[in-house]
Formats: sequence, C-alpha cells, structure tokens
Amino acid sequence: MKDDDIKRLRSLYPRLWRHDLTRLPDGWTAIIEKLMAALNEIQTPIKGQYGSPLFVLIQSSGGFAVAFASPNPELGNWTPEKSHAVIEALRQFNAATSESCEICGSPSVIVAQERDGGPQHRLCQRHNEEQLAKYEGRVLQ
Repeated sequence: MKDDDIKRLRSLYPRLWRHDLTRLPDGWTAIIEKLMAALNEIQTPIKGQYGSPLFVLIQSSGGFAVAFASPNPELGNWTPEKSHAVIEALRQFNAATSESCEICGSPSVIVAQERDGGPQHRLCQRHNEEQLAKYEGRVLQ
C-alpha cells in the first residue's frame, strides 16, 4: 500500500487501522477503504472511550484475502442488525478482493505464479501480460 494511502486511512479510521494493512496490495486500497467506511458507519467510535468497538483482521496471501471481525461488546451499542451488517461488509470485502487485480484494482482474470514457487498474484489481463513479458518461464494457473 502506498504511503499516502496509509496516512489517509490511518487518519480517517484510527480505531480500525492496523499496521498489517500496509502489506496489502495497492490495487485493493479502494476495497479496504470501502470496508473501513462501512464498519465505521455501522459502529462509530464513541468520543471519550479508548479502544476500538470492532477488531478487524485481514489475512492475505497468494492473491487471496479474507477479512475477519470481532466486536467489542463493552464499546458501542451492538445489535443483531449491526452484527449482520458487519458480516455483510466482510462478505463484500472478501468477494471484491477475489475478483480484483492486486496492482490496479481492475477485474482479475488470472492468478499467476512464477515457476520458482514465488508468491501467487491475482492480476487483470493487462498486468498479467506485463508480468509475462518480464518473466520468462512463468507458470499460469
């Protein structure tokens, strides 16, 4: 993730921000921001309370990402409707990352991996072609 995006998201969503989000690909920044905005709207931080009303964890590897969340029942006003809204926001994030290029965010068409066993990457057609031009011997899945 680019430094400007890190600073902006950390400033907009300080109680949801986690340092490990910096490792997510640039192409997924808009998807991350949409998730954080949705979660912030579902349960806004309460002024004067320290801590986050919601703990968010995003695991990412090999062209795939999955978001998890755990509400803090001692912070905020949790209702069944809010819980369902959190589940829907996570579902949308998980679906969006599985359909988006890691580099630019366009619709992905392939998960590519180098022959040497390097990490897989979810790519759009344009970035797949660019990667193929760079690396001879590329294995496509």
